[in-house]
Amino acid sequence: MAMAKVARVSFGSQLKKTCLLSPQRSFSALKSATRTASPSSTSKASATSGQASATTSSGVSRKSATKNEKKAKKAPPAPDSTEAHLKQIEGMMNMANTSNLFPTMDMWGTKLVTLDIEIPRDASLRMLFTNPGAFCHAKQHNFSNWLKNTFSMYTIAKARAFTGVDCDFRFSHLFLPRTWRQLGNVTSHSSTSWLAPMRRTAMDNYLAIGRAMADKDEAALKTLTTADYATRVNKIVRTRKPGQVWQWNVLSDVSDKALFQEKSLFRPLAISPGATIVSIRSGEVYIAKEPPKRGNRLVIHALVKFETTQEFEVFTKQGQPVEAQSAKPHHVVEYLVLEKVGWYDNTWQVRDQIYK
Repeated sequence: MAMAKVARVSFGSQLKKTCLLSPQRSFSALKSATRTASPSSTSKASATSGQASATTSSGVSRKSATKNEKKAKKAPPAPDSTEAHLKQIEGMMNMANTSNLFPTMDMWGTKLVTLDIEIPRDASLRMLFTNPGAFCHAKQHNFSNWLKNTFSMYTIAKARAFTGVDCDFRFSHLFLPRTWRQLGNVTSHSSTSWLAPMRRTAMDNYLAIGRAMADKDEAALKTLTTADYATRVNKIVRTRKPGQVWQWNVLSDVSDKALFQEKSLFRPLAISPGATIVSIRSGEVYIAKEPPKRGNRLVIHALVKFETTQEFEVFTKQGQPVEAQSAKPHHVVEYLVLEKVGWYDNTWQVRDQIYK
């Protein structure tokens, strides 16, 4: 023990003397003294450095894990996820609670997606013998569409939201057969149908859109179209070649005589009705505590089949036809989605087109 103590004193005194005598050589002396240190101190230093490096690496790994967790927590949900929809509804509810501070703002006028409207599938008796599997799938599809149509019609009747119809609907009316003839037959062409005024409006708006596109009337298109369909028709109008004159006409009968016909099992329709509702959906979107100042809480989407004979011609300013083939009449069948927002004082607007 004495020997170790003497060695320690001699090491310290030697280092002190060397540093005091020649300050310029202090760094080299310290370096040489460190080299001549005992192996035990070196092993202790290496162990300490190993522990420090391990602690540092573990700390770095913990920090990186914590950062990853924070990033995962801060990552926004996918726009189509249920969490995103719930957050959007929560935000709308918070805005609705402060709607008195913004009387001119529509808290519920958000961008909507097209509801699950469906084109009915062909299910003829001939298909039953040629392709029984496809026949069964078509029948199931059409039955599902009928159920959704009937429930949506009940929702519209309960809210008294039929266009141009004073429908004093009550729950007791569900026990009447005539009520189910109305709720379960959206494809009816009868003038007494609850959807008859809507079909007339749909045909008038369809004709007005065609004329507005031919005349480059963007103000009318803004009133009659919305969502993706508005973007599409405006693009067609704005990309028209300068100097061209368009003429668009419907040659088939679109009067009330053709639109409203009585159909029976043994007496089919005499002529094409022009507009037929094949699918309808409704949903209560305005979910504020207080009812809207006008109208109702519903958003209604109706899929209308337009079947007409059209004529489209393109001329130059001098009256010369640009394309001779376009002057020939064409039989056109289109499936357009019409939208009615219950608390807006506007007409039915075309929002989308579906292809069969």
